Amino acid sequence: MRLSPSQAGLLAQLARGKSLAKSRIPKAILERLQDGGVVRLERSGSSYIVRGIQGKLPAFVEHEWGIRDLNRYAESGPENRSRASLAEIAGDSKALPNHPMEGLYLRYFREFPFKGQILSPTPLGCATFVSIHELSHLEVKNRLLIGIENPACLLNFEKAVHYFPELHLDSAVLILRWCWGSRWKQWLQHWNGDFAYFPDYDPAGLKIFATEILTEASNARLLIPPQLGSHIEERGSRKLFLHQELMLSSLPRHSDIDLVKQYIMASRKALEQEALLY
Repeated sequence: MRLSPSQAGLLAQLARGKSLAKSRIPKAILERLQDGGVVRLERSGSSYIVRGIQGKLPAFVEHEWGIRDLNRYAESGPENRSRASLAEIAGDSKALPNHPMEGLYLRYFREFPFKGQILSPTPLGCATFVSIHELSHLEVKNRLLIGIENPACLLNFEKAVHYFPELHLDSAVLILRWCWGSRWKQWLQHWNGDFAYFPDYDPAGLKIFATEILTEASNARLLIPPQLGSHIEERGSRKLFLHQELMLSSLPRHSDIDLVKQYIMASRKALEQEALLY
């Protein structure tokens, strides 16, 4: 039986001398603590409280569960733990679920500073991975961030860039949307440059822009090809439109959303962004 961080937090409170209601501690854990002689029960009114015995609980937790640092283990949330940190504080890199490939996938088109190094531009078909634990080292000095909806368009954006004549790639950094989480959103709050989003030109793509992009970057804009209406008419999917049509009524008013929505409704078709790669 492994301890969860929340359970470890309860034991950390007991180790600091705090008493807890008996009902707060899972029965199986309490029995092990009692068998180890590291806690005692005290009556409190009609029920009981649990109190840790001074100086005994941390050593017992390490012996029973392998946890070397109870406080750090209790604070190990999904976004601030790694296999390396778990090996240090719990003696087991797999003590808690961990996702080492959680982070951001970036592309940039001129030399890029990161952690005191200068990274070369990312070639076609490649991206740079920044783990969630290294996000604090990410300093984007470029003027423009472009959120990309799908991996194929991140890796091959050069094939679609001619649809956006106003863009200058050497001033942009591309970021795959799939991996955005709370730590990324915190980082984005300190971003002072321009933010653009390359969506799927369908109701779902517009809804993602409204609910996941504008809520974090209110000045964000959509990348909209000058001839988008023609592209949707010629290469769009009627089936995709019909599948998502009901989403249109829930979209908020926004100049970019309104424009793309107009094109979609006029043709009654929808266009996925990958269509602009070909």
